[in-house]
Amino acid sequence: MLHEKALAADEVVPLFVDVDGTLTHADISIESFVAYARSSLANAIWLLFWLVSGRAVAKTMAARYRPVDPARLPYRQDVLDLIGAAQLEGRPVILASASHWRNVTRVARHLGLSPLVIATRGRFNVKSRAKLEAIRNAIGKGAPFDYIGDSRADRCLWAVARQGWSVGICPRDMAVTRLGTKPASPWKTSLKAARPHQWAKNGLVLVPALASGMISSPAIAGKAILAMLLISLIASSIYLLNDILDLDADRAHKTKWRRPIARGDLSIPAALGLSLVLVGAGLIGGWIVGGLPLLLSLLVYVALTCAYSFRIKSAMVADVIALAALYTVRLWIGAVAIGVPLSFWLLLFSIFLFLSLAYLKRYIELREAIDPHRLLNGRGYVPSDLDVVMMAGVGAGMVSVLVLALFANDLGTARSYATPHLLWFICLPLLYWINRIWMMARRGEVDGDPVAFAVRDPRSIAMGAVSVMLFVAAQKLTLPL
Repeated sequence: MLHEKALAADEVVPLFVDVDGTLTHADISIESFVAYARSSLANAIWLLFWLVSGRAVAKTMAARYRPVDPARLPYRQDVLDLIGAAQLEGRPVILASASHWRNVTRVARHLGLSPLVIATRGRFNVKSRAKLEAIRNAIGKGAPFDYIGDSRADRCLWAVARQGWSVGICPRDMAVTRLGTKPASPWKTSLKAARPHQWAKNGLVLVPALASGMISSPAIAGKAILAMLLISLIASSIYLLNDILDLDADRAHKTKWRRPIARGDLSIPAALGLSLVLVGAGLIGGWIVGGLPLLLSLLVYVALTCAYSFRIKSAMVADVIALAALYTVRLWIGAVAIGVPLSFWLLLFSIFLFLSLAYLKRYIELREAIDPHRLLNGRGYVPSDLDVVMMAGVGAGMVSVLVLALFANDLGTARSYATPHLLWFICLPLLYWINRIWMMARRGEVDGDPVAFAVRDPRSIAMGAVSVMLFVAAQKLTLPL
């Protein structure tokens, strides 16, 4: 309905602009739903109750308790340009949206547009013909108007508008002008959001097969590789969920704002649907490949990642412990997939090594913060924690080297390795790599995920190759040491 007074019929031709998917790539009603539901389980239950009561009711309550920040929305520049041209002509520009009037008014105020808005209010959901009726009531039944929209719901408005523009579908049976370029392929956008470049870290699933010497068996290697692919599908589903929950934080970040969900290139409903498909495929595949044991281990991974996404990531110290545990769970899944017990030494080594990398990830985020006393968005740290985080991370890395040295010195390993003392030499490239990556992070030369950095860094790759060769030599090569 129209907020504030109606337009006079004798005014110049007004331009009405849809908001969700048109003025902005985002759907601000759905973003309000997500922001409200993620704050607590009770709020999520309330949201379901409101949705059952009616979409307009849910929009009203979510906008009241979790209004969107208009400064963070991903606006379409071509629509802003058209609005600017209309304003230069002295034409009123009015937002007309199915989102709640509280949020729409905030957007209008942020952009310096007319405070008169047509939007959902109370139980009246302003969409399609309801929006057209509201516009006619505002300007008069026969008064001309222009309209910018994006979806099939806007067909009835384009049909009667003096001039219509679309940033989405462009009906062939109507004189509607397309704005902007053709959107990117949804397949490419979905693939980017799934972050397949992050799958490299799931190579940890292969470590138990390598450490046990069973990797040479085609059947064992096949099971390990399949388990790695399955956990990669599940990991991608969690990345999508994370990006939905971290929407505001990603938009405020200097690089993460380019992610498809933050930019609005991939809608929240589409991302949720894709996430469910990926996690379902991963779990069903786990049942087929490894039966109940592998399925249960994958469910543990899903539970831990969800707990991290919804709560643990904002808890100081607990977040890095959870991240280290997630890396270690990958080793456990690899062991379950091929049916071998996991070494105590390997578990201990991985916990401390990945704890160091988890602290490194937080260090990079804190280093990029501006206000030294303000809590990092979505995290439990303030930038002044930087030195403590660095000390804890370097210390954990040094402990991982010590654990590896103690493992090499364990007399019990002589039964499994031809020359166990060669494992000592793995400490050298590991020591070099840990110190180097922390020093590079200190200089600002490591951005984002340190594991993703390592798989692209030539020296890190070289140190990994040397370590693997030494490990294989310790298993296979007999030397008089």
